[in-house]
Amino acid sequence: MMRTAAWHVGLGLGWLLPLVLGLSSCGTPAPLSAEPPPQVRFLVTFDDGPSARTDFNSTLSILDQLATNDVQPHVCAVFFTQPVHPCGGGTPVGRAVMQRIAEQGHVLGLHSVSPRGHVAHHTIPTNDLVVLLLKAKLILRDISGTEPVLVRPPYGTYTPVTRAIYQQLGLHMLMADIRAKDGIIYGYNGSLTRRSHIHAALDHIKKRLERQVPGAKPYTVVMQFHDLNPYTARHMTDYLHILTEEARCVGLGLPEKPFYDIYSETLEAAIQRSLPPGVDPHAD
Repeated sequence: MMRTAAWHVGLGLGWLLPLVLGLSSCGTPAPLSAEPPPQVRFLVTFDDGPSARTDFNSTLSILDQLATNDVQPHVCAVFFTQPVHPCGGGTPVGRAVMQRIAEQGHVLGLHSVSPRGHVAHHTIPTNDLVVLLLKAKLILRDISGTEPVLVRPPYGTYTPVTRAIYQQLGLHMLMADIRAKDGIIYGYNGSLTRRSHIHAALDHIKKRLERQVPGAKPYTVVMQFHDLNPYTARHMTDYLHILTEEARCVGLGLPEKPFYDIYSETLEAAIQRSLPPGVDPHAD
């Protein structure tokens, strides 16, 4: 009787295994269609770094996995940094990590620019924000030798004033299509729903693309991570697998290289997906 009861309990909890183990949420392949499926290519982005830790540096761990993995080696990403953060980019270790990001061919962008930490741009007086953005741009230009042209506002919040400032300073605001929901860390910093969340987001993107005129190039899907999250840093390769597997699962097409891997193409794709003044990023 005990064995039978345990067997029934095991069946009852079987639905949990894909969730806990992160297995594919794809039950059956997407149905075949006479029309070719919409194609997408992933633009991987990171917020809040660089890490300045010396025990386990999450940013460096991510860089290693982007360079060497079994999905697509040498993935090129955009890192939205905090160049003057007192515990990050404003430290010698943080500056060295940003140097490493640039040397490995990734794109450096601006996130928080306040020496007080992760501060929303719209809460900073206008003149002060202009000065801080210009200072941060100079820091990144000195590190990479290239003028930074991308910005992602902290907390994803902005106003017409901040967007006008970005435009005046030659900054393109890039938001995300899919968020890994790894920006807030409460003790356990992983996500048991990471695969199902990404699956649902990709399915929504597929349905939206099917209503539009197909483009000559794959649609760029912007994926947002946070490189300060140690769980993300330890599972970056897993995330690359999840993105490609769930894209195929929902019926999206992928090119031979599903991730951007060349600096110029990555930057061009980011600028093309950035928001012109007055466009609502949340409008579907």
